[in-house]
Amino acid sequence: MNLMGCAPRTFHGGKYRCAVRTLQVLHVSNELRFIEMNSKISLHRQADALVSRHPTVDIGNALNILRPSLGNDTGVALFRLLRLVALEDSFGRGASAMAYYAGKKLGLNLGITKLDDFLGLCTSLKIGIIEIPVMTEEKIQVDVYECVTCSGLHPIGRTLCHFEGGLIAGVVEHLLQKRTQALEISCIGGLGDKSCSFELEFRDKIVRL
Repeated sequence: MNLMGCAPRTFHGGKYRCAVRTLQVLHVSNELRFIEMNSKISLHRQADALVSRHPTVDIGNALNILRPSLGNDTGVALFRLLRLVALEDSFGRGASAMAYYAGKKLGLNLGITKLDDFLGLCTSLKIGIIEIPVMTEEKIQVDVYECVTCSGLHPIGRTLCHFEGGLIAGVVEHLLQKRTQALEISCIGGLGDKSCSFELEFRDKIVRL
């Protein structure tokens, strides 16, 4: 029996039938490939269509707040319920990575060019009280006191402030034009520390083409 499922033949009729069977198999295989390719193209087109029909809210629009009676501020509790409860329940351990990369993308998109502007933003948004005890060309450490995510929580045994870490990494990456990663080394609500501290690790310098 050969690969096409045809027994070897020595007479002409058998060879003919085997050849026909081979052509039929190849035809079906090509048809399946064609269907699969068209399915992939269709899925890509559907995805593109969904994106085009789903307008996003940019930073400027998000900060257009009109609440004459309630004002611009909202409770820390609402943010924590979203970040620490809803996202954790929905995505489990993946919520931490989502929060980090969301924070980093936001930090990059803010377009901040001065460190003082970032510190002012943290103050105005009440993210926390920011101190920078170490800042050299090789290393930066950022300490956050009264952290919006976790200050006041009973320690649970792990770091929690991935959004803040991502935000800091994004801002610093944009400022220095170096690939930046933030590692949380202490956490108020997660580990019972005095501050949420982040060490920044620098990688390649960003090259704009």
